Order: sequence, then C-alpha cells, then structure tokens
Amino acid sequence: MRNMIEPSVPADGAEALLDEPTSPSEYAPADLSGFQQADVLKADRIPLRGPSGEVIWHATPDGVVIISQTCDVVQPNKTYLQVAPIVRLPQGLVKQAVKGAMPGYVAVPEAGYDAFADLDHIATVSKAHVALLVPQRGVAGVAALRVFGMRVGRRFSRFAFPDEVVPWLEPLKRSVISKAGKTSSPLGRVLDEWVESLRLECTPSWDAGPPYQLTLLVIVKPGLLPAVDENEVPDPPAQLTQWLWDEKGNVKQRPASIADRLVKADASGDRSERLWLWEGFGQSLVADCKPHPSASDEILDAVADGEIDVEVSTIRDITYERVLRSEEIDVEHLSPPLPR
Repeated sequence: MRNMIEPSVPADGAEALLDEPTSPSEYAPADLSGFQQADVLKADRIPLRGPSGEVIWHATPDGVVIISQTCDVVQPNKTYLQVAPIVRLPQGLVKQAVKGAMPGYVAVPEAGYDAFADLDHIATVSKAHVALLVPQRGVAGVAALRVFGMRVGRRFSRFAFPDEVVPWLEPLKRSVISKAGKTSSPLGRVLDEWVESLRLECTPSWDAGPPYQLTLLVIVKPGLLPAVDENEVPDPPAQLTQWLWDEKGNVKQRPASIADRLVKADASGDRSERLWLWEGFGQSLVADCKPHPSASDEILDAVADGEIDVEVSTIRDITYERVLRSEEIDVEHLSPPLPR
C-alpha cells in the first residue's frame, strides 16, 4: 500500500509541488469517521522536505501513526493530516520514553511495547489517500489516547528553561535521570516505578526573572508516601537521622543509597522511616544541583539563596495550581543552551 502515503508527488516527478493535490479528487471530502489520533497505518514510506525543499522519501517499515487530533482527522473540510513513522527503540530506552523522558518519541503500545511515534519525522498526507487504508488502533482506551495526545502536544509546547538555569539542572540529568528505565538498580526502580514525575516549580513565576525561587517537586505514586497530619509529623528515628544527615542537617547520602533503603523498606516498612527516607531522597536529588564554580556570575546568581528547594508529594496531593506553575523535567529539557 505504499502509494497510499504518497499524497502529493505528481507523476511527472515535479517534487517541488509536494504540497499540492495530485488530482481534483483530493478536493472532495474524505470520510475518515472511523479514524482517530494514534491510529496505525501500513505504509512503506512518507515524503519529507529536504533542506533545499526537495522531497526525501523516508522509509517506514513499521508503518505510520496519525498524530493529528481526532477532531481534525474526522472533519471533512480539512484535506490533510499529519503522520509520524513508527520506530522500535532499544530496550534500554523504552521505559524512559514511555515516561516522557524522551519527548521526541511517543509510545504506541498496541503496536508493540517498543513501538514509538518518531516526532522528528512528520509528514503531511492527503486524507483522500489515507481513506483507502485500514486503521488499526495504536492505543487502547480513552485514558491512553489522552496520554498520547498530551505527549504529542508536549513535544511542541514544552517549556524551555532559561539558559542560566540549565547548568543548575545538569547534575540531576547526569546522575539521576539517566538511570530511569534501568530497573535492575534500586535507583532505576524508584525512578521508573515509584516516581510519577519530577517537576520544577518557580515562585511566583518565570516572568519575575532571576534570581529564581525554585522548588523540585518529586511526585510519587499514591500509597508510597505515608499520609500524616502536618501537625503530627513523627520525628525521624535516631539511627536514620545519623545515617541520612550530617551535623548541619545536610543530607550526606547519595540518591542511589537512599533508593536502596527505600526498596528494602517497601510499603511494609516502618511508617516514620519511609516518610523520612522519601524526604531524604528528595534532598539528595537537589544536593548536587549546583553549577560549576567557574560558571559566570549570571549563572551562579540565577537561583535564589544559591540552592533549589525540594518537596515530595503524591500525585493525589499535589494541587492543580502547582502543576500549572511547574514544568516537567526530562532529558531533552536540559540540552545545553545554544552558543551566543
């Protein structure tokens, strides 16, 4: 069915006319009422624009997935929609990508556990040709479809942290986020299975400019963080206090060591111990969030009081207001700033 995803290349080879219809029939409304976002289509290749405007045919041996919103797919007055190739990621990257740590890839679980939409290679194709194909669901259920749509949208709307803040987050990227997906280690398991999201909150807002008042929000899954009344927070066990903090109250254990103890404590461990282990884990994540001492004054002075605060909460307890005021941290968010 390769030719069905060749929407706009005239038979005479005039590839510069890629965005024009090949025949008057393409003006006629195409009935895609049975299609939706995240549907998988069988196609061997898609046309992409090259750097000089030329057409480059990109192979899609695993087919393509519709990334346009369902409302745009089914509306008869729209002639085109967007598709992305399905690619197979190595096992070591699958769990990171599923959690959203690689925004260029969006999971298509019904096409396989390692199947992802490659958002770096998107093609606009004619609905008239798509209508000749048989769609297969790429996700199962409304909840999964919503996640797919959010991940696609986030690829193009995600927040770019200020250049002077990026060096503060680089240590977190190197030492912690890179371990996500490696569940053979306790740290990988905690990040992959227990931590729902790492978000950076700026108070009152990024518009206030530097120095930024920053808080790392460590959002964990329900049931993992013991529920306590804020007026009845138990004191940490003496032995744990000695193990976790130094005389000045600074955390002295690394995230991997605390994660190892968290896994051993599990949900059946001492309630007070688990509470303070999570607190210590959060503190250990930001302990290394410091720029290099040789960084510019602009970078060194970018964060208020010279440190990032941290708060550990469950996904049920975090308020919507704080979600709106924060940005999810992922690997691609932390790309080095462009040279000036």
